[in-house]
Amino acid sequence: MVDPYTHAPPSPGREHPRQGHSARKRLPHGYADRRGTAFAVVNGTAFAAHLVLACTAPWLLASRVSGETTAGAYALLLQVLLLVWTAVRYDR
Repeated sequence: MVDPYTHAPPSPGREHPRQGHSARKRLPHGYADRRGTAFAVVNGTAFAAHLVLACTAPWLLASRVSGETTAGAYALLLQVLLLVWTAVRYDR
């Protein structure tokens, strides 16, 4: 029986998990990961725009668009969708 706690080399024809397709490339020292920066900038800007609109133009976000749904609800939904979309792109 093989001891499950000892390190065994990967089977022939199989790559080590850290060397496979999902492994991230190492960046040279001093370079930032641009995806992380873009993720923070895009979502931070969307949040700031939503916050500015909520503080300066509450009448705009409170205006009804369809039935009881307001423009603020749609703006919040779009912000959540943007957050999910950028998170999925960041995770690639």
